[in-house]
Amino acid sequence: MFFQFIYFQKESLNKLSLILWCIFLFIILVPDIGRTFDKKLAKNSKGKNYPHILKSDNFSLNARNVKVLKSQGNTLWMGTSMGIIKYDTTSVDNYTVYDNRNSLLSNGIFSISIGPKNQLWFGTYGGGLSLLVDKEWININTPQGLNDSFVYDLKFIQKTMWIATWSGVNRVQGDPLIRDSWSSFTTENTNGGLIDNWVYAIEIGKNNNIWFGTEGGLSLFNGKQWKNWNHKNGLGASHQIVMQDNQLVTDSFKGSHHNNQIASLPNTKNTSFRPNYIVSMHLDKLNRLWIGTWGAGLSMFNSETEEFRNYTVKDGLPGNYILAINEAPDGNLWVGSNKGLSKFDGITFSNYSKTNGLVSDYVFSIEFDNDNFLWIGGHHGMTKLKIDIQSGTLSRLDSKRSNNNNLKN
Repeated sequence: MFFQFIYFQKESLNKLSLILWCIFLFIILVPDIGRTFDKKLAKNSKGKNYPHILKSDNFSLNARNVKVLKSQGNTLWMGTSMGIIKYDTTSVDNYTVYDNRNSLLSNGIFSISIGPKNQLWFGTYGGGLSLLVDKEWININTPQGLNDSFVYDLKFIQKTMWIATWSGVNRVQGDPLIRDSWSSFTTENTNGGLIDNWVYAIEIGKNNNIWFGTEGGLSLFNGKQWKNWNHKNGLGASHQIVMQDNQLVTDSFKGSHHNNQIASLPNTKNTSFRPNYIVSMHLDKLNRLWIGTWGAGLSMFNSETEEFRNYTVKDGLPGNYILAINEAPDGNLWVGSNKGLSKFDGITFSNYSKTNGLVSDYVFSIEFDNDNFLWIGGHHGMTKLKIDIQSGTLSRLDSKRSNNNNLKN
């Protein structure tokens, strides 16, 4: 397997920005930040690892990580910790950078979604929603009806938009600039129907059922009634199974300011194992819901039987912190964790890491484009891979890079 690398690195950050992003990365994205990784391949009986491969091809940009990727024709939209990059995949030198100097209210990008009229929606860290229509930006925040300025995910059912925030869920039916189009769902106004107000992921299921991944477990809303599941119902592996594989480096930052409240981290032991904390989700073609947890591995939920099947390092995963999940056109599941990238064919995990040439062991985002390229967003940039549809293997990418390898905004 061969890689092409695209690194995004900022040469210098001002002190305040650095502190804020250290807090953010520690709490939300990077369970093992600061950890020294073993350069030898991990050994397990059910997962396959691949040897070190090759040289990298990289260029710089002032971004610390690539949190979310969205493909739109020949355009790849990248949501990073320092703004949005519109990248022409046919030419490395053709790109546009958007940040809080020219469009956004916040540079931290959590989510990117394409609306029913091909408009682009961006969920931000503390800046609400940003909408790009005909090269013009519209920013939407709490005065317009948004529950919270921290927007982690958004999905569409035809013309209805569902928004995951850190203060519950919003539903928008109609013009988002009209206050009456907005509805709010919280733990309080649903009488506990929404299991937790810190919502990180949304998936649209059969019959327009809505799945919400939260910090307290899984919620299902069918338009009238709510149903919930958490670790007591089988979500996430047990602590006994994962405790030897989970390591969390402590940090001086112990909480995040949000809505004038401080969300304090629990003690180190509990912080490294939070099975109810859903970081990522994906509903596959077979209507199975795949759930990424914080330290309790990957869970597959069968909505027909309401049973969970949990996968951990002991089943072949490289890490138990599941940060990204996506499904390839061939049906294989691709999983991003704190220790690299995995392909799961339903039986075996094939694992790739920084040792193999990935730009980072922290895989935050996975996206497929129309040309069978696989784009992997990590803590220090992005990796591009080519998928062979017939064999399902990954092939070498020959670099066609200009002499100038530095992108500047």
